[in-house]
Amino acid sequence: MGGKNRFIWFIIFLVLIGVTLYAMMSGATDFTAERFWHLLFSASPWYLLCAFLCMGGFIFFEAWSLWRLTKFFGHGRSLRRNTVYSAADIYFSAITPSATGGQPASAVFMIRDGIPGAVTAMCLLLNVMLYTVSILIIGVLCFILYPGVFFSFSIYSQILILIGFGIQALVVVGLLLLVLKEQIILRLANFFIRLLHKLHLIKDVEKRLASVEKMTAEYSACIRAFRGGGWTVFRVLLLNLMQRFCNIGVTLFVYLATGGSLSRWLEVFVTQGYVVLGSNAVPVPGAVGVADYLFLDGFEELIVDTTCVELISRSISFYICLVFCGAVTLGAVAFNMLKNRKRRKTEQ
Repeated sequence: MGGKNRFIWFIIFLVLIGVTLYAMMSGATDFTAERFWHLLFSASPWYLLCAFLCMGGFIFFEAWSLWRLTKFFGHGRSLRRNTVYSAADIYFSAITPSATGGQPASAVFMIRDGIPGAVTAMCLLLNVMLYTVSILIIGVLCFILYPGVFFSFSIYSQILILIGFGIQALVVVGLLLLVLKEQIILRLANFFIRLLHKLHLIKDVEKRLASVEKMTAEYSACIRAFRGGGWTVFRVLLLNLMQRFCNIGVTLFVYLATGGSLSRWLEVFVTQGYVVLGSNAVPVPGAVGVADYLFLDGFEELIVDTTCVELISRSISFYICLVFCGAVTLGAVAFNMLKNRKRRKTEQ
């Protein structure tokens, strides 16, 4: 996605946030600014700390997953560098529809760190596939552990949850085909290169096709290596599950911090699990609006100050996390620019 398109989607993202917050605050009977600040400052600092630790875990476990995968293919980088890959993925996934900008942003940093393009593509595809599988696993666990929660949602929310489950299942199938069938990637790449050539957007089409052929051969080698890496895949799946648990854990700890009953922790966890699943049903940046609607609907009977708790929870798990990841990404870009400038001066 080009810089201009990213800027447009970022503006749309900000507008969606503004509209969503206005709709929530103006339409909620339980919300006032005084009530919000009172709830926030009277909340348990220890549970809030746990919520922030879960936010950090959401970033860290993705970094660990990418480190495991790149190490398996012989191109492991430090956990610090993988944290940059993770932060870039989370940041750009949040501000682009259907999280389409996350993996390309990570790929830029990975390739600049000397990780081959084929290995980068394989690691990112595997990670997003296992991330999606972890969402499906949590959805199934939620229904098994507490089936009544699903039926406590309104019919519109239930439809969103089911659509979200179906979309994630289709995504897993599509990604699995891309991971295991390199010819699909080759055909797609060739099709788009020829299309762009006909539109006079690229030249040297034969050179580009030859480059794709070479990368496909490298990708095939990655596939052969991957078929013997069942244990690594299992560990990365567990790390992705931990990442999802951390994301859901933010809501659980905010609920407890604001006076929620510990005896209802499983019900809260399952409800937020459905919110995560259903928020994938509509391709809007960061699931803004959709996640908020599902939260308010699902927690209506569980929480008295639903809007206030939702704002605190969403602020930690999404907005503060987004600002932090954006700062890490921007810092990494600035560091690379500074390093390149020093190298050019040395060469001169």
